[in-house]
Amino acid sequence: LRQVCAAAPPPPPSFAPIVVPPSTLGADLATTRGDASLPQGMVTFLVGDDKERIEHVSKNNLCARSPVFRTMFGIGMKERDAAEVTVSHTDLASFTALVRYLLTDQLDLGEGEGEQARRALVLRELAQM
Repeated sequence: LRQVCAAAPPPPPSFAPIVVPPSTLGADLATTRGDASLPQGMVTFLVGDDKERIEHVSKNNLCARSPVFRTMFGIGMKERDAAEVTVSHTDLASFTALVRYLLTDQLDLGEGEGEQARRALVLRELAQM
């Protein structure tokens, strides 16, 4: 006699609710006035394996809102003067949500709880890139 044991699949991970911090958009943008260290111009992001485009994004505003972008477009890094920047290891929807949040303080993670949780994890990874 042969006995077969089948284990139930593990439950899906549970995620804490996504808490969006209070808006700092106005205060962040106010810091751009008179700050000559901020880069000028626009950038186009080429996102993911298919290099899908997010065009004409203000480097100045991204730097005011994100220390990651301030480092990327400042301190003599190659992206400072680049018109296009490739962003690998993510998808267009997640990166678009990140850019939209930085420029508007509005967070849209997509449809359904599972998709929101996945996109939130991707955004967290992007913020630490």
